[in-house]
Amino acid sequence: MKKTLCMVFFLTVLAGTAGCGQKNTANTMEQTDTQTEKTLEEHFFSAEQDEQNYNVMEEYSEDEEYPDLAAFLTEYYQIPEEECKETRYYYNYTDLNEDGTDEIVAVTIGDTTSDNRGDAALILRPGENGQFEVLGAFSQIHTPVMISEDMENDWHTIIFPIYGGGQESGFISAVYREETGYELDEESFVREEPKVSGDRILSDNLINDMDTDNYLTIAPRDTESQN
Repeated sequence: MKKTLCMVFFLTVLAGTAGCGQKNTANTMEQTDTQTEKTLEEHFFSAEQDEQNYNVMEEYSEDEEYPDLAAFLTEYYQIPEEECKETRYYYNYTDLNEDGTDEIVAVTIGDTTSDNRGDAALILRPGENGQFEVLGAFSQIHTPVMISEDMENDWHTIIFPIYGGGQESGFISAVYREETGYELDEESFVREEPKVSGDRILSDNLINDMDTDNYLTIAPRDTESQN
């Protein structure tokens, strides 16, 4: 008789304990779900804020030939005549110091100006009679080029992608100095593209341009009429 009563008592206690465990488990799961939901809401809210906090406008390069610029690039880089019909150039106008006059960002791609780390870029101020003032000169960079809304010394910061040739891939900024013009800020290097507002210029697909024969060259290419 005692044995039976003991067993009943044991089962009753066990059942009561199991009931508490289920209740606690349910509460824990409910708290976890609430916390997860809260975390997701915070994540999406933060993402929405990021989208609202920066705005980027894509811009393709100019498609009109610019003979004065082509001639300047030829002289500046000392491009051999035999390379001129194969050397591409891309350019965009942009007002870098907000004075109402556009500067030019020009990228030149060819055997003389490029290697496995990238291409050459110039920041230019157009002058009279086909002359240009060089405000910055860079090598081993890639496109597209970001003209950030951020300014230093009253000039917009320029952000270049860099990669290839065994170097670490990322982004590096060029800032304007009164004494030297635009120069790279080595400490600005980051692996991820900075989330800043501005214009992303020279956004052309360079590989697709080659496939479709859609690009400018330093010396105009020979064209054959097809009947």
